[in-house]
Amino acid sequence: MTSSNASPKPRRLGLKAVTGIVLLAMLFSVLVTLLVARTWFFPASIKPVSLNQQEQAVLDTKLNAMKKAEFLQERPRSSDLAPEKYVEMPEDRVIYFSQRELNAMVARNPDLADRLTFHLSDGLISAIMLVTLPHDFPVFSGKTVRVSTGLHVDYQQGRPVVTVEGVSIMGVPVPGAWLGGIKGRDLVSFYAKDGGFWEAFSQGVRDLKVEQGQLRVELAD
Repeated sequence: MTSSNASPKPRRLGLKAVTGIVLLAMLFSVLVTLLVARTWFFPASIKPVSLNQQEQAVLDTKLNAMKKAEFLQERPRSSDLAPEKYVEMPEDRVIYFSQRELNAMVARNPDLADRLTFHLSDGLISAIMLVTLPHDFPVFSGKTVRVSTGLHVDYQQGRPVVTVEGVSIMGVPVPGAWLGGIKGRDLVSFYAKDGGFWEAFSQGVRDLKVEQGQLRVELAD
């Protein structure tokens, strides 16, 4: 007598069912391969930030506070100048740049407009850049890859501190040994001794702070 609790025999798949599963698996593999190739070798370009007229006027005012206006625009005519007493106000030395304004400044450079973008968070400036590798590069020669990095920004012991958090290529972190020893190193203290940009930057800044969505810069006397 056969027990009613006996387990039913497993159902076998026919040839058509097996063939269909194999074809679906192959199709899925092809789609995944195409997606990976699209992400690695054909990353989407970065959309440049464009300011409206009012936003651009505000940004120009901030830039003029950090540079002489003659380097940013046409030399004013003498008839446009009026005698006035020179006055320095402490609050005029504090300048805020929004994340949008920084990316708009990048967009002014045609070589970087669709290849570089910044993100500002507390104490960290993150950057994404599309880099086309040289044709004689050992791997991925001539391909455009997405490179991302993070810079910790602070002001300590009377000077700005800019430290490299790391660098990733297509989401894969690059070992510190491959970065020439700059990972975790304060770029200001390391390069300022050679003069040039980093020394001038260090001496010209009294305070530096990165907040969510904005950069605060206080200029020195």
